[in-house]
Order: sequence, then structure tokens, then C-alpha cells
Amino acid sequence: MYRVTKRLTIPLTALIVIAFNHSSGGSDHSQTPREPGPNHWAFEPISRPPVPTPRESHRISNPIDSFLLTKLESTELSYSTPAIKHELLRRVTFDLTGLPPAPEDISSFVNDPSPFAYERLVERLLSSPHYGESWARKWLDLVRYAETAGFNADPLRPLAYRYRDYVIQSLNTDKPYDQFVQEQIAGDELWPSREEAVIATGYNLLWPDESNASDVLLARQDALNDLTRNVGAVFLGLSIGCAQCHDHKFDPLLQTDFYQLQAFFAGIVPVETVVIGNDKELQRYREQVQNWHSNTDHHFHQLHAIESKARAKAAAVKRMKFPDVVLQAIDTSPQNRTAFQHQLAFWSERQIILKEEELLAVLTKDQQNERVRLKKLLTELENDKPVPPKVLPALASVEISSVVPVTNLLSGGNYTKPLQRMEPGFPRVLTARSSPHPVIQSPRSSTSGRRTALARWLTHPSNPLTARVMVNRIWQGHFGQGLVSNANDFGTQTPAPLHPELLDWLATEFIQSNWSIKTLHRLIVTSSVYRQSSRATGETISSQYAEKRDPENRLYWHFPQKRLPAESIRDAILLTSGILNRRMSGPGIKPPLPANFSKRHGWDPSTDKGEHTRRSVYIHAKRNLPYPILKAFDLPDSHESCAKRSITTVSPQALLLLNSPMILEFSKAFAQRILLNRDDPSLESIVEKAFLLAYCRPATEQEQKSALSFLKGQVTLYKREKKEAPIGMELSVRDFCHALFNSNEFIYID
Repeated sequence: MYRVTKRLTIPLTALIVIAFNHSSGGSDHSQTPREPGPNHWAFEPISRPPVPTPRESHRISNPIDSFLLTKLESTELSYSTPAIKHELLRRVTFDLTGLPPAPEDISSFVNDPSPFAYERLVERLLSSPHYGESWARKWLDLVRYAETAGFNADPLRPLAYRYRDYVIQSLNTDKPYDQFVQEQIAGDELWPSREEAVIATGYNLLWPDESNASDVLLARQDALNDLTRNVGAVFLGLSIGCAQCHDHKFDPLLQTDFYQLQAFFAGIVPVETVVIGNDKELQRYREQVQNWHSNTDHHFHQLHAIESKARAKAAAVKRMKFPDVVLQAIDTSPQNRTAFQHQLAFWSERQIILKEEELLAVLTKDQQNERVRLKKLLTELENDKPVPPKVLPALASVEISSVVPVTNLLSGGNYTKPLQRMEPGFPRVLTARSSPHPVIQSPRSSTSGRRTALARWLTHPSNPLTARVMVNRIWQGHFGQGLVSNANDFGTQTPAPLHPELLDWLATEFIQSNWSIKTLHRLIVTSSVYRQSSRATGETISSQYAEKRDPENRLYWHFPQKRLPAESIRDAILLTSGILNRRMSGPGIKPPLPANFSKRHGWDPSTDKGEHTRRSVYIHAKRNLPYPILKAFDLPDSHESCAKRSITTVSPQALLLLNSPMILEFSKAFAQRILLNRDDPSLESIVEKAFLLAYCRPATEQEQKSALSFLKGQVTLYKREKKEAPIGMELSVRDFCHALFNSNEFIYID
């Protein structure tokens, strides 16, 4: 029997308003839009608060502690005892790299008497290439990264992986966050000669996409809506998507804000090859291409006239579902299309691909001969075509002209009901002290400059949200909960932060550090609050008192115990087993799927078996088929931005770790690693080595006894089954390793 423990109380007047808006399809912007409401804390400018001075000055490692200890002391609480070395080492190593420490690192740190041993450890971890692999996964959750488009067909996006590699590399090199943002929004406009900046614009194309959408205009609008929502949530921490159909119900965000933000992206065209070079090189190349086209275009037009009519005839049935505006885009030669026509062609042409024999079947003999002649001639003319400075294969968004498709305010969010034209603009609630209308300057004739204006506004130090939002995400990554509980929504429906001064101090520190993410990590993990013990069991009077005063640990009187994310569970198993392939970057790898797995969205495993044990961030990110072990441990749905993963405890997780043949194989590899090259053949040495590898600490006396009893019992069991001694020992150790993989301590961080 279920019992309701909380009531949802909404005033009657609010219910009437909600009912009216839903029945009428949203607010009617033929009337005057309402002005933004009263100031909310998140919309106020960031100011650097003074650092307080708590009584327990000896517990202060940096200003973070000053803020938190002052708050704790006001409620007669304090920090817990410092974490022991083994516990802290495992915590910070997993936190920064997503992997457990190696045995030699454990020995080095635990036996280092230097007062700076921990600081040196932090620097080494931040310098590790595995740092970028681990923290990139958190960013990929936000931007709903995938290597397929989703929906029914879920087609491959072959070059999407380059964006994933870009994120990893950017984090490893500590690229300033403002530059990181600018590259993703407008890298092609700002730095057209830099490969990583152009690859970064793949962010603008990560929306889920219905590849066989019958309503192409709706598909285009859905993609722009999705991108607008994501930009608002990821960079600004605003639920601006709620203003798609009407003014936001709770926040001072207008429907006009939504479409003004969308207008910045109205001209982007998806491509898979980009000509890159500096402004002079690109200008010279464009002029050379224009001259070449002036001498060859009439041949292209002749060929296009023959082929476009033939395609229209051969694909007559497929074309029936498209309106005239789409058919016109399809029938216009690519070099003559507008940006809007390129967009429509992107969603439609892939639905009417014809085989060569289908095309020839509708051509007369004379047309076939003329087509052959023209194609041969154009092949010869291609030899004289100007050579671009450099061609980059990448999933990227570019603009082809400074002329941008129109963005309209839509009644109820319906693209068939435009109300008025919208120009690019910033949310009015964030521009109370400046103009909401940006000054847009096109850097060159091939682009509008709109996204450059947006990128610079997003990362301007006066923007009250960008730094706060990113600081909160980093804090959440270390403590499991942000200073603001909903990392994608800093609006009025999210509780105000309990530590607003700390949030603003960190935000100003972030900006002053040249937006260095690694500096922010360093500050957090070297604080005393981070280095506390996670023990909060009520064993002492002080902890019992703290549990009563702050049961949710919102004041950070102890370090919160956390479960490892899905990728770290798998990666830790691989590394502990000694079989992790550390190779970085490249197309997504495809490990074997479970036996009898659904074939509809399945894949054939990568032919190189060594690829199967690479880090989880490199596993093929298929929207309709999340890798099963990762899905079981709460890998998010990549159709939506995920600000914070769910942490569930459900039976399929235990059953997978217990019964999966894959986990059993990894346990076997773990056992072989322990048994290989042992100086000490005793069972005691097996237990010690296994505990050190699995838990990063020595076994306690009681654990030694229990483990030895288990191993001896398994050896006896396999003797009864008449297994030879070496085989019986290996199977016994395998079972022991399997048990360690299934333990709570293996998948949780203290």
C-alpha cells in the first residue's frame, strides 16, 4: 500500500492561469509582452564577498573552508576528522581520473612523510591524460553527446567522435573555459584556421534527429528548439525551453527571449568537411573558386538540369510527402542554395537517395550520352579547381552566407503559426544594465557573426550566470551535489543555495584565474572540507549531534560517500584485472554485447579484441542502445541534457555483476594477475595483493581470516570436483576476485 507523504499545494488562481494557457495554446504575443519580474539571486551581478574568519583557523586550508566553517560554527557544528591516507588517495584519484590508484602510487603516497605529499599527488593527477577522459564524460552528459541520431532509424554520425576527443583534449590542456565555450558556439567564425575550434562547433549539431522525418520544416524547427534549450541549460543554467510555447510560468523568461536566442543559430548548416585557413587564405580561395565557377558553372547547370529532372521522376513517390518549398531546395543546385535551402536539403535529400540504375532507367539514350559527356568534362575541369588551404573532415556547423534565414516568434510554439520576425537578442532579465540587442559584425562574407556575438556575451565577466553555473558543476562533480541543487536550472523553482557567498567567491576566483578549470579542481580538492572523513555513523556524541542538526549534510560536516559512475565501475574492473587498454581518442569502439541481445539496434564487435577493453568513454555512443553494463548503472539517456545522474540501487546491478560472463572473464584476468610472478606462494599473499588492488588498502585481520576461510573452502570444493591443483587454485582465486568486484566497497568511494 502506498501512502502520500507530501502534498502539492498550488493556489487556485495559478491553476486557472495554467488551465487557460494550456487550453489556448500559450500566450498571445499580439498583445504587449510582460516585463521580467523582480530580481532573483542568480540574475544579480557576481560580487566578490569578503572571506570570513571562523574560530577554528587550524582547520582552514584555503578560503573555501573559511566560508563553510563559519556556517558550521553558527550551528555549533564542525568538520569531521581528516580522512586516512588510503581513503583520501582512493577518493581523489577516482575523482580526478575516474580510475583507482596503482599499487606503486599507494605505496609512494602512504609512505611519503612530506607535508606536501598530497599537493604533489593532486598535481600529478591533474596532469594525467586520464583526467580529461573522466571529466569529459560529465560534459558529454550535458550536451547529450551521441554518435548516432536517435529516433527509429538511429543512423550513424561517423565523425561525431571528434567532438568527444576535442572535449577530452581541451580539459587535459586546461583550455580556459571562456574559450571552450566560444569555440563550441562560434569556433568557425572566431578561429577558422584552427582545427579544434571548427571541430568544437559539432556541439551545435548534437540534437537527436529523425532522419526520415516526413515534415522537414518541423524537423528543422525541432532541431533549433532543442539546441536553444540546451544552450540555455548548459551555459546559463536556465530552463529557457519552458518559454518555447509561452512566457515562462515561474521565471522572468519571455517567449520572445527563447526565439531571440534561437535566432543566433538560424543560419548554421551541418557539414562533414570544412575548408580551414586564416582570413587571407580563405578569402583568396573563395575568389579563386568563384573565378573557376564562372568558367565551369554552365556545364554544372547542364548536368544538374538533366539529373534533377531524372531524380524528380525516379523518386516521384518519395517526393510526394514534401511541400513545394522543400522540393525547390532539393532541385536547386548545391552551389546556388541559400542557407535555408541547405538546411531543408539536409533533412530531405537523405530520404530520396537513388541508385545509379534507378536514375538511368528514367533517362533517354541521348540524355545518358550527354550525361556521360558532361561528367567526363567536369572531371577534367576538376583538375584546374583551386586547391583549398586545408580540408578538415569533421561533424561541424558553419554558415555559408551573411544572409540568415528568418526566425519567427511562434504562436504556441507551432512553426505553422508565425507571429512576428525576431532578431538575435539576449534574455532581457540578464540585460537590465545593458542592451538586450547585440552589436553584430560579420567577420567575413561567408558568415553572419551572430554566434560570435552570443559567444562573447556568454563569456563576458559581467554575465551573472556562466561562471556560477560552471563552478557549481565542478563542485557537484566532487561532492555529488551542487551548491545549487539543480545544475541546469538556477531559476526560481530551484532552492536558493545555502552557501551563496561561497558560490560567488568561487565564481570570481574562476574568472580571475583566466577561467582555469584545473585551478578550480585544485582549490576544491586541497580544501579541508574535501579531505574530511566520510564516516558519519553516529558512533560519537559529536556525530550524533551533527546527524540531528544536519541529516542531509548540507553544511558539509563530513565528506559524502558516493557510488562510482557507471564508466568508472567498468574501468576500475578492467584496470584492477590488468587488462585496461589505455589508448586514447578515435572512433567509438564496440565491445561484445551480451548473448541473445536484441539484434535490432545491436552491433558487431570491433574486430580488434584489444579495443574491447578500452576506457568506457570511448565505447560507441548509440542513442538507442546504451552499452548494457553502463545502462544498468545509470548511464543517462542521451536524447536529453543530464545535469546530474540518477543513482539507483536495483537488482539488475547486482545480478549483472554476479552472473555476467563478461564480469567472470574479468575476474579470471584479475586472478591471473595476482597469481603471476608471485614471490610469496601463500594464500595470505594472495589476499593482501587482491585487497590492495581492489580496495587500495591492506586487509584487516578479520578480513584476512574470512578471505582465507573462503579460499580454503573453494580449493577443497574444486578438489572434490577432481580439478588439478593449479586449476583449482586459479578457479578459487577467480571466485574470490569475483566476490571483491561484487562488494560495496569496490563501487563506492568513502
